[in-house]
Amino acid sequence: MSLRQFHLLFVTIVTGLFLGLGGWALKGYYDHQGGLLAWLGAGSLAVALLVVVYGAWFLRKTRRMGLVE
Repeated sequence: MSLRQFHLLFVTIVTGLFLGLGGWALKGYYDHQGGLLAWLGAGSLAVALLVVVYGAWFLRKTRRMGLVE
């Protein structure tokens, strides 16, 4: 496994974890009306979106550099 593949795998795992955390926090907010859970859920989903954008940027950059396997 190349470093590029490992990086993309790590980005995928991190995205899944942030989506799971965001979903869990928002479910907890809707069940218990905790204000901190709403912030945690929204923040986690925002970070997941940023990680996806970063992953797309990284993929485009490595393709331009000719590092596609």
